[in-house]
Amino acid sequence: MSKLSSISNFFLFCSGVSKDIILRCPNFEVIKYSTIGATIFLTTILAFISSFFALSLIFENIIFIILGSIFWASIIFNLDRYIVISLRPTDSFVKNLIIAFPRFIIALMVAIVISKPIEIKLFEKEINNFHKLDKLNQTNVLYENFKSSITEVDFKKEQFELKFKEKKDYVDQFKEDYLCEADGSCGTMIRGRGIEYQSKKERWLEENRLLKIELKKKDSLINLENFKELNLKEKYQNEINVIKESSYGFFDKVKALNSVNRIASNFILLIFIMVEISPMLTKLFSKKGPYETLIMKSEIEYETDYLNSSDSLKILRSKNAELKRMDAEIDLKVKENGIKNIKREEAFERYEKLKNNFKNED
Repeated sequence: MSKLSSISNFFLFCSGVSKDIILRCPNFEVIKYSTIGATIFLTTILAFISSFFALSLIFENIIFIILGSIFWASIIFNLDRYIVISLRPTDSFVKNLIIAFPRFIIALMVAIVISKPIEIKLFEKEINNFHKLDKLNQTNVLYENFKSSITEVDFKKEQFELKFKEKKDYVDQFKEDYLCEADGSCGTMIRGRGIEYQSKKERWLEENRLLKIELKKKDSLINLENFKELNLKEKYQNEINVIKESSYGFFDKVKALNSVNRIASNFILLIFIMVEISPMLTKLFSKKGPYETLIMKSEIEYETDYLNSSDSLKILRSKNAELKRMDAEIDLKVKENGIKNIKREEAFERYEKLKNNFKNED
């Protein structure tokens, strides 16, 4: 095969193939794996763009955003590369599906993670309008609650005023009674300030004293309701400011995305899923090619060499063990002979001592 171009070498690197083995394959095999590598590379670019949009919602520093995007794209690149490398098709289609199923699950999760930030960017205007409408709805609900609370406060103040007015009208009637008694237009119909006049006037004075107490009580209750009204207005204004100044994060926009246009969002997600699983589908539905055959041959040769070297190591270990055993037996025999020689020397020395003792006694 002629020398490959730099682009082909790069895409083959992305696909995770062994360059030494792929160069021994026909050109169509190189094209297949270059295409798989190109798909993985494009998925990595999408992962970078997706993470860039997602991180821009979290950070304001462009350096952090770029570094985080590169880090995330590297993770997706290596994960896709591993999925393709580890997928080894067999002659059984059912077995291939069983082998590929866990990798399909991983690819599905990767596609979802990659697609959501891009979907948010594509539907950015719709999502912003949705959030504006959401703020407006929150403001309306807040206003209705505030209006209801203020109406309740006003109703209480009106009730306090009404009760006081009834009490005042009742007391004013006593005043009219003692005044008309004085001019003789009611009561005894006798003009002057007699006993009946004094009695009605004293009754009015007592009721008027009680009315002044009621007036203070009424004013204090109304002041309390006015204080509640001020608190309600302040609370309402603070909550309105919170709603106006509130911002929506990434997961808020993901939640809004499903409400804005679920069908379009799912359609885009399906596109990303197809892009993500396309390298696996290429390997899964392709017949076992020369590259897979050479890979299996290399693995068999490696296993054979490993087993041969393992057998040689076993033989060498058994020989070493036998030599150690023989050395141990020789050492044991030497030690036993040494002990016997020592015992003979001791017995001879004892014999010589006894012999010398007998001679000395004679």
